[in-house]
Parts: sequence; C-alpha cells; structure tokens
Amino acid sequence: MIVRPFGIRDLARLRGLDVVHAVSQPEALVLGNHPLRNAVRSALPGQRGRRPAFIAESGERIIGYAGFRSNAPDGRWVLHALGASVGVYAAEPVWERILEYAVRQAGLRGVRTLYARIPWGVGAGPPLARAGWTAYATETVFQASDVRVGGRRRFLPRPQEAADTWAVHQLYCAVTPRTVQTAEAFTSRRWEIPAARGRRVSPVAGLVFEQDGLVVAYARALRGDRSRSVELMVHPEYRSVTGDAIDGTLFALGSRGARRTWWTIRGYQSELSGPLQERGFSAAFEQELLVRYTTAVVKRSAVESAHFTLDVRERVPSRVPTFLRNMSEDRSAG
Repeated sequence: MIVRPFGIRDLARLRGLDVVHAVSQPEALVLGNHPLRNAVRSALPGQRGRRPAFIAESGERIIGYAGFRSNAPDGRWVLHALGASVGVYAAEPVWERILEYAVRQAGLRGVRTLYARIPWGVGAGPPLARAGWTAYATETVFQASDVRVGGRRRFLPRPQEAADTWAVHQLYCAVTPRTVQTAEAFTSRRWEIPAARGRRVSPVAGLVFEQDGLVVAYARALRGDRSRSVELMVHPEYRSVTGDAIDGTLFALGSRGARRTWWTIRGYQSELSGPLQERGFSAAFEQELLVRYTTAVVKRSAVESAHFTLDVRERVPSRVPTFLRNMSEDRSAG
C-alpha cells in the first residue's frame, strides 16, 4: 500500500471508491458539499494548500481517500471526507495509514492542529484513535422540516455586530468546559461573521440575545439554498430563556426557502434537547469531535509504502445514514 498526496491524475480512479463519507456535518448537508467535487477542487494547482487531500493505493487501484480543509485564521486542518474501496477487507487499517501520513504532512507545513467531526455510524473512530486523535466532545444533530414558530412569547435577537465578538467569546467560555476550550483553542476571531462577497449575502448569520445588559444567548446559523444549521449557546445562569431563544432564532431566520433545519447540541448542553423536541425536532444522528496535535515535525519521504495485508472483515458499516454514504449529490440539502 502506498500513501501519497492526491493529484489531478487520480481523479478518474477516485470514482471507483465504494464509499465516500462527508464527515463534516451538518455543514456538508447545508452547503451541498459533495466529496468528489471537493476532490476535484483539491487537485487544482492553487487549491492544494487550502484543500489538502491524500490517497492510499494498492497496485493500480485507489483504496482510500482523506480530504481536509485549511481553516482561517490559524490554518488548522479540518477533515471533511473519508473514502474507501477495499472489497472484502476492512477500511480501518487503510484510513489509519492515510491519517498518520496526513498528520506528518500537516506538521511539515507548520500546521499545529487537525480536527474531525465523525458521525458514529461511519466507523472511523478506532482508526482515528490509533492514529493519535483524541475525542474531546460529542454532539447530537437534530432535524426538523418546515419549522414554523407558533404563538409563543418571543425573545427576539438582534443581528451580531463587530463589537459583539468579545462578548460572544466570553459567553463561549462560560458555557464550554475548560477541557473543550483547551482542545478547540478558539480566539475571539472564531465568532467573526465572514464578509459578504460582492452581491452575495454571507451564508453565516450571528444572532445576539441580550438581557440585563448582558449577552445571555447567541445563535450562529449557516444558511444554504434549502436548508440551514444552527448552533446555540445559552449562559448557565440564564437557562430559563432557552425555549424563548430557540423561538427567537427560528423567527429571526424565517422559514422562506428552508425545507430542513439542522440543530447541533453538544453533550454538555443537553438541557437544550428538551425544548428542541417540544418544537418538533428529532435526533438524526450523533457524532464525536476529535483533535490531533502535530507536536513534532517528522521528516519522512513524500511517498510512503507498506505491505498491504489486512484481515478479512465486513465492508464499511451499512448503518451509516444514507446521506453520509451516497456518492451522489445530497438532494435533501438543496
């Protein structure tokens, strides 16, 4: 087995993969990110620094794929796709080799941290753990279709302004356990809203809820053509406003054009689950958040070879939700 960077000449063979998981959820569902299309972009000369990708091949056949994105402002790598085509063999050893290689390549490029959000049904947790990745939080992704706010009392937010960045970061620190803060290593820049490009409105929206002169809740929404995803933080001392903040967020975002809403709740925010279910949301899937640090630069050759001997096992688990397994465009995400 040879592991190396993905190149434009590999595009035709990449279509032979049995499965490609878009693991950065629910953003991939909202933005309609298709793993194969992203692979095409990563192979372009000007995109390799922003979209690093790697393959494992055996003979003339590609048997594994891993795609990343380099995220601003610190250049961290975020895993967004994992693919495999190993027949009757297990995918885990292939993914483990690719991920180990990707970490070394990241270190050589000066990247300090790599991150992943892996739905439990994908089956990539064990190879990530063996490759040195550490789980630091869990998430439950809820979904609902055609959500409408009823006649409940409304706690309306206002649009986020540039001056709110520090206050939102302080809210994050109040809500988030210290171990998670250390793993994510966010600065206040994490909460900045990307500027609109030309006539296009930014797909990210920030909504600030104030009470008693304090920012007590904050919602961050990612909007696609026909769906959206939302994350909400509520200050521990103001949890009584949770339901009203959910209603206010849905009202502020509006229902026009949104056929499906995804809502992500972290394990340490379980108190948000009840109010969401009362408003028609249901749990779609759970996932794990992982981090990998590149603490030392490892100088290795650009191409790594290993004897390909694997135990015969079942194929990649079929219990993965269909929208995470299908190579075709996700229709539900617009």
